[in-house]
Amino acid sequence: MTHDFESRWHFNSAIAVIMELVNEIYAREPLSEGTRPAVVKEVLDLLTLMIAPMAPHLGEELWEMLGHEGGLARATWLAYRAELAAESQVEVVVQINGKVRGKIVVDAGLDQESLAERALAEPKVSELLSGKSIVKRIVVPDKLVNLVVR
Repeated sequence: MTHDFESRWHFNSAIAVIMELVNEIYAREPLSEGTRPAVVKEVLDLLTLMIAPMAPHLGEELWEMLGHEGGLARATWLAYRAELAAESQVEVVVQINGKVRGKIVVDAGLDQESLAERALAEPKVSELLSGKSIVKRIVVPDKLVNLVVR
């Protein structure tokens, strides 16, 4: 979101990120059940900070309702932490002769050989490969396995 504000000026994508968070919050309703109050408060604080640049008056009202004093002008902006945004699993596209024939979910960072083995083990892919020889394997970690066959 910071990148959208500071360098790209893409406010619509920043709002889309906020809406994703709001939809996640709604999906977890009622928040009072199964969620620690401190976690709920932190999420609402962060949401309010993200809303403030686009709707400052609403942000100030929400900030005050959350029990903060001194206004949002004194609050620090969110810091991006890559380790929190990292995905533990990724969806990899499996292609045969350039056409998408399947998708597999694997652990992020899986090496090329293991990724190719997992793609070949996929039932739909192995069925399409039966009786054919693989001429070339193109493996892009965390993204793609393309098998060229004859």
